[in-house]
Amino acid sequence: MAFWEKSGNDLKTFRRLLAEKNWRMRPGDRTDRRRDAHVIETHDGLLIGSFTRLTKVRTKEFCRLLDEESSRPLPVDLRPVVRRLGQQEGRHQQRVERQRALKNLIWVPPASLSALDRQRLHEQGRREAAAIRKRLPSIGSLRYPEQFSEGFRIYLKDWKQEMQAARSILNARHPLERRYGPDSPLDIQSECIMRMMKEGWSRLKQAHQAVELARQELDELEARKILFSRKRRLSQAEEQYRQALAQLAEILRYLVQFILYHLGLSSQKPDPIQCPVPIEREVTLQDYLQERRELLQTLLDEKARRLWIKDRCREAEHKRARMIAQWHAERVPQCEQAKQTIARLERLYRLSWSLPEDVRLAVRDLKRQGQLQMALRELDRFDNRNAPVSLAPAHRSGVTRGSQPMALRKKTSPTSSLSPTSRTHRRLAELPESRHC
Repeated sequence: MAFWEKSGNDLKTFRRLLAEKNWRMRPGDRTDRRRDAHVIETHDGLLIGSFTRLTKVRTKEFCRLLDEESSRPLPVDLRPVVRRLGQQEGRHQQRVERQRALKNLIWVPPASLSALDRQRLHEQGRREAAAIRKRLPSIGSLRYPEQFSEGFRIYLKDWKQEMQAARSILNARHPLERRYGPDSPLDIQSECIMRMMKEGWSRLKQAHQAVELARQELDELEARKILFSRKRRLSQAEEQYRQALAQLAEILRYLVQFILYHLGLSSQKPDPIQCPVPIEREVTLQDYLQERRELLQTLLDEKARRLWIKDRCREAEHKRARMIAQWHAERVPQCEQAKQTIARLERLYRLSWSLPEDVRLAVRDLKRQGQLQMALRELDRFDNRNAPVSLAPAHRSGVTRGSQPMALRKKTSPTSSLSPTSRTHRRLAELPESRHC
């Protein structure tokens, strides 16, 4: 009774107080009728009495105390864990000390090291190199394809060709999208234009003087009507005058083409000056001179020259934009196919870990065998595994006829006595081979 009052109605404390007197409490032997009855006995097994009778505790209250004790979490003995952790910490400290001693040997001059220390350093270096090599993945460089297998080299070659072909389609540009004019720097082009303008001005001046002389001579011959050979001389003077005008127009043509080409407004390089003008061009010389005369008048007038250049540039730019847009519109399907090809090749190059393991292994084996197209088809087959299978019209009609009511099929079908499973197999056998595929 003193132990129970001292324990404060705590069974654990009560057991500890009993243990101080070499007593103990345990469940009674008669568990058939009173399963919760506990007895107190000595360490030698001498029975003292029942717990409830000695402590005057009701059975119901004792059962409640037992339930509370069983519901409490059992205390964990951490001494083995602490002992094991202490041993691990000791081993770790010893390992750190050995490693520190080895690292300290690195800074010691080699001449002062013993043979045993040199051997220890050498073995430690080999172990560290082996550990690092084991952690690193086996990566090969594409610069040295000879380290790969023959099949994988074939796969790499085909993959590069497919990727280059697709990227060449995407990166293709219309010829009009390229920059006109030479590829030389701007200062060199400016110098060429200035030099050409100086030379062209001197040649224009000489051609203008030749035209003026020819016109003056023609006028003088027109005034000399008394000469006997007036017709022959007039024809020669007119010929010289036309030749001078043709040379003037040829120089103007060269200057205009040179400026437009070097300013990036035309893709046609200037043709060299042909002086004298070839004879075969004299057939259309009158129209040629008229056009050049009108062009000369336009170029000499500042306002008309600006409008002419603006109109020419605007018209050329609109025509160029229309041709480029039409060219790109015609290449849309080809570019889309090239994008899909690049996406498939990039996916094949880096296989995602989200793929099933059997698919990744199958694709890896095909890549090692050099089967690029088969590897791509394997990925496509996995992507299209859930795609619905579309039936042909004949197949759909066959399936519709097969789904008639049972009563109608019994009247029309001679195989109505077959089981549903047999009829299904027979219908599948009647379908074309492509349906099974």
